[in-house]
Amino acid sequence: MAFQNILIVSTTGMGDCLWGTPGIRELKKAFPDAEIDLIVKKDWLDLFKHNPHLKNVYPYQSRWYAQILLGLKLLFKPKYSHIYVFHANNDFGRIKFFLKSSPLWNHQGHKWCPDQFNVKLVSCPSNEKNLHAIERRLLMLKEMNVELENPQMELFFSDSEISAFANYTDKNGLKPPFVVCHIGASSADRLWESKNFCKLANLILKETSLNIVFGGNKKELGILKALDLPDSNRIFFAFDMSIINYAYLLSQAILLVSNNTGPMHIGYAVNTPTIGIFQHVGNGRPDLVGPFKLDKTFYPVVSYLDGATSVEEVWGKFQAIYQATE
Repeated sequence: MAFQNILIVSTTGMGDCLWGTPGIRELKKAFPDAEIDLIVKKDWLDLFKHNPHLKNVYPYQSRWYAQILLGLKLLFKPKYSHIYVFHANNDFGRIKFFLKSSPLWNHQGHKWCPDQFNVKLVSCPSNEKNLHAIERRLLMLKEMNVELENPQMELFFSDSEISAFANYTDKNGLKPPFVVCHIGASSADRLWESKNFCKLANLILKETSLNIVFGGNKKELGILKALDLPDSNRIFFAFDMSIINYAYLLSQAILLVSNNTGPMHIGYAVNTPTIGIFQHVGNGRPDLVGPFKLDKTFYPVVSYLDGATSVEEVWGKFQAIYQATE
């Protein structure tokens, strides 16, 4: 069957959406003449607006009236030859009625998707729960003989982000090399204790010449106040950036220390060595939602699987990366 117009649906968390970028790239590589559209959560729209593999990127909101407006926009588009639901919640089911396509592939078992397009590992279904999130998205594409040649997630930037970064460094006096400590998370049980980030910062200041940028969003400024950081001209802050400008900042860092949350996956996508801190089993195993086929020296995790997420363990990973990049 010829591919003409393809729709990708990815409307949940930041990491959920970034895990789809290898599949988007491989799909475009396999069908270079196809036009690929993406529906993505509105909060992450800017992370995809420069992606050269995409024709249109539509913002998604779960509010019913926003869904109707998006649905009407899609209703007047040519029929999609295939739709791939990379990741969505049940509320996206209301959009289904606006989509002019019969193949509606998914891997989550949504009841609003036809059962014949719910992809499973037929050969070994017991292994399905042990697949990394990136592999789960590729299950659907394998049905159309699209294979994953490169599992690397990716982000693309424009001159606007480069200019914004230059303005930030000029205004604040930040000089490379620098590390970023992302202190926030999408839920409280993912947070590494504030005192741990403070101890880590003191070690970085004492043992290296690196500058430190503490980052997050405006809602996480309360966490920053609890850090009790030392007074140092080598400490900087980034809590009021747009998500795409923050992503570019992360791409320029020599190392990222992050809780298991969206910016950790940005670190993976922009090839910045990243230490991922996993605090709680309920938020996913690192082998399923952490780095995928990345060098463990430069993309280590500190998790409940390995014991306590102590400052000493994180510092050990930090030193290994720092020494390997000197």
